[in-house]
Amino acid sequence: MENSQIVRALSGMVGALLVIFTALACGNSRDIVVHGDLRGASTFLEGKTLYLGNAETRNFEDTAVVKGGKFEFKIKTGGDFVPFKAAIVFETGNPEFPHQVVGYKNPYSKKMDEPNFYAEPGIMQLTLDTIRIFTPKNKVVTFNIDKVNRQTSVLFRHYTFKGSSKNAADNHAYNRSLVQKHPYSLELLRTLNFNKSALATDEAKHLLALFDPELHSNPGYIALKAYLDYDNKTGSDFPKELALKTADDKSVKEVLVDSSKHNLIVFWASWCGPCRMEIPQIKKLYENEGQKLNVVSISVDKDQNAWKKAMQKEQMPWKQFLLPLGDTYAILDKKYNLQTIPIWVLLDGSGKVVDQHVGYEPGENAMDLKVAALLK
Repeated sequence: MENSQIVRALSGMVGALLVIFTALACGNSRDIVVHGDLRGASTFLEGKTLYLGNAETRNFEDTAVVKGGKFEFKIKTGGDFVPFKAAIVFETGNPEFPHQVVGYKNPYSKKMDEPNFYAEPGIMQLTLDTIRIFTPKNKVVTFNIDKVNRQTSVLFRHYTFKGSSKNAADNHAYNRSLVQKHPYSLELLRTLNFNKSALATDEAKHLLALFDPELHSNPGYIALKAYLDYDNKTGSDFPKELALKTADDKSVKEVLVDSSKHNLIVFWASWCGPCRMEIPQIKKLYENEGQKLNVVSISVDKDQNAWKKAMQKEQMPWKQFLLPLGDTYAILDKKYNLQTIPIWVLLDGSGKVVDQHVGYEPGENAMDLKVAALLK
């Protein structure tokens, strides 16, 4: 081999090695990296552990210790990774509220602080904006985000779809433009799901089809498509048979309506604070009225392990099921709009709705008192 050929070969090898070393030093380009700067080591967070959590599953994805006023989260992602709504929290020392969420200044609305951002591959730089200490156990920390990533940008803009019958053509054009401008947006997909009952089915189907193909396998997309495709011909009557999951991971086709009793169906989730607050009321109702009332709880949790942990902690002695995404979810969502929970539905022995309610209420409006009055 001539000297010039050897030199070229060695140069090529050196170049390849430099690429490899650079990649190793900088990390995988698909990693999620969040750098935090508290602008000095004098804050109350120095030496403390921060947690990066998934705001949807309530699981902690990574931890970081503040050293010299700085911290870093790093999450490796695979080829099937989907950005998630994230929150950074610190420990409060208050056992009733053990974690406090930090906030982020909204660059599109200067008066707003946001509790979440989207974690997606790339580097996010956080710099301290303010720390406000109201009491030793009530401290508010707010950051500025150097460059807002594209998923977070849509989240911070708080878009909504227009469903009014007035100016219908303009509203339809506006709705289309939103999706066409942000077809990659998970937040916009969530917003469409939340606004679906305010839109005509044909329009919602058209908007859904405008999202990028890579979102078509997203559980939210699949659930919304099933919802829009489902033709509810049974009105508010409860379905005779449902495909559900049990705590021992079995898929069952269950008849939930007991014809010999009234039936209380409760929709909830482990991450839903008001749902958990309502459980003691259901326990009272079950203890006092169990002879004439069949109680069933159906969780809309996406994280099955979180559901199981919540059941273990709450110790609910009545029937428990998990609602999987798919046709059954679409059927119940179409009837009861499962975007806002808790929801309870009281049925008679034939599955006819006696009453239903959305949200948690304490005191004289508590669900156990309301349902007990309806059973008399």
